[in-house]
Amino acid sequence: MLALAVLGLSACAATSELTSRSRCDLRSFCFNQNNIRNITIISNEAFVVHVGSNRCPYLVEVNGVFCDLNFSSAIGFRNSDGRICRAGNTQVVTDPFRRNSNDVCRIRNVKPVTDDELLEYYAVHGRIPPLPPAGSGQLELEPQ
Repeated sequence: MLALAVLGLSACAATSELTSRSRCDLRSFCFNQNNIRNITIISNEAFVVHVGSNRCPYLVEVNGVFCDLNFSSAIGFRNSDGRICRAGNTQVVTDPFRRNSNDVCRIRNVKPVTDDELLEYYAVHGRIPPLPPAGSGQLELEPQ
């Protein structure tokens, strides 16, 4: 049987999502679709999934002809066991009313990300303003 979990899209990340997540396993490249708490679209080919009570962020990259995530009405996963992995056979469904079974995206990569990496992805793709530089901005050169 195919499991299909349709989740609503989130407009932006709350500041509570960007706090330290010391209990997230950065070595796990899979998550269970039943533990998804939030999805944030980053680009046409990538989104962040927050998983579990610690809201551990995973970057999911997809490819396919019909992968226009910015205009999707919903995000769903279709697979046989509920595990979303980078080397699995999971399909991402971006439109529950698709006309053809080929109108799906394939997962290219799933990777856990740190809070710093998450902020960087958000800034690079325009989800948040660029972060200000740290320090005074002055370069110090040692005399030679």
